Amino acid sequence: MTASDGSSFDRVAAEVAAHFDGDSSGHDLQHAWRVNRLGVRIADAEGADSRVVGVAAVVHDLHRVRGDGFTHPEETIPEIREILADADVPAGIRDPVCHCVAVHEEYGFEDDPAAAETLEAEVLQDADNLDAIGAVGVARAFQFGGAHGNLLWDPDRPLPDRDDAYRKDGHDDHDGPASTYHHFHAKLLRLRENMNTETGREIAAARHAILEEFAERFEREWYGEA
Repeated sequence: MTASDGSSFDRVAAEVAAHFDGDSSGHDLQHAWRVNRLGVRIADAEGADSRVVGVAAVVHDLHRVRGDGFTHPEETIPEIREILADADVPAGIRDPVCHCVAVHEEYGFEDDPAAAETLEAEVLQDADNLDAIGAVGVARAFQFGGAHGNLLWDPDRPLPDRDDAYRKDGHDDHDGPASTYHHFHAKLLRLRENMNTETGREIAAARHAILEEFAERFEREWYGEA
């Protein structure tokens, strides 16, 4: 497997494709491929192993298709090891790939510090988070919200601030369905500050600006001011 050999990533994707069939939450195989492309780009710029990042990107969200509740990525590692073996991924990079997957949702703005122990894991976090912001990030947020029956916005519920803890289950301490616009403030608008790499920060700056413009326009249109 070489970093420039796209077919090597294709073999891994072929092993996981069936798992993502029918996903409507924004965590489908197209998301995995976007993270793959971003990850390889960042890895090449930062001197990380793009083979590790690229393979991890393709399999990183297997936990997202494991039932209605939140499944931690670590719980899918045994299955991912089987997938890597079936796809003939070199044995020497399987442990680094699994570490990337296991920690990719451990964000520095949560109660626990970021758990990435390798540059490759930091790159995968950046690539995955970048696909959650910008124009694609806006689209994915509302796709996810629609798939889970979330409101667009509940303006009577206070928006979270940056001191509020982020909840992986998407809920807060209020009753009633979650709101996609609350998710913007709880997570998406905080991701720029959570980038690990310089390349990730550069890409995030432009994408974050799109989020801010959208949020400002969203509230004005909500109240008929624009």
